[in-house]
Amino acid sequence: MLSLPHFVPTPVFRLLGLVPPPHALVWVLPTEPGVDSALLVRPVPGRAFVLAIDVRGRRDPARARAWTAAVARLRERYGAPALLLAVCPDRATAAWAAGPFATGLGSWPSLSLRPLVLGPTDTPPVVTAPAASADLATAVLAALAHARGSRATAALAAVSEALRTAAPETRAYCTSLLTAGLGDGPASAAWGRLTELRRTVSGGR
Repeated sequence: MLSLPHFVPTPVFRLLGLVPPPHALVWVLPTEPGVDSALLVRPVPGRAFVLAIDVRGRRDPARARAWTAAVARLRERYGAPALLLAVCPDRATAAWAAGPFATGLGSWPSLSLRPLVLGPTDTPPVVTAPAASADLATAVLAALAHARGSRATAALAAVSEALRTAAPETRAYCTSLLTAGLGDGPASAAWGRLTELRRTVSGGR
């Protein structure tokens, strides 16, 4: 599994009402159908868990069903608690993504999924490179949550600048997650320009 140095998913701990750990070991898991990314996170100190991340820009009931299946598979495969983080760039989608999404018959839910949700009202955008470098995971996730906001380009520019000095594995993962999560639109176009500029200035990195 690919290790991600200096990539502590701070927003997840805050959404859980926990104090973020000073350090965490993070690995990228193989591609999982139904989500954009899956990570194995081992806080130091703390118990390891699987974190599935999916970026949603609109309501999608079929995707919600896929979330439930993905979380169940990840829990079984890795033998660790599994969480889903839905990152949403607007409040309406964020409210929908909070669920719960139940699977069952009639009034009997045999399985119920409650995603963690990070929307534009849950975290401010990180718009300076030093702040993005200090907490890259927060900067990346916040940029996705604010992709439709007025400060989207500033947030993406801060991340792009911070990635210049990030470990190659972390830089590749963040670039891939942002490219997939931004989809189409102005923020995606801005990210494409910033990525190309960074690679030109940094000799392909």
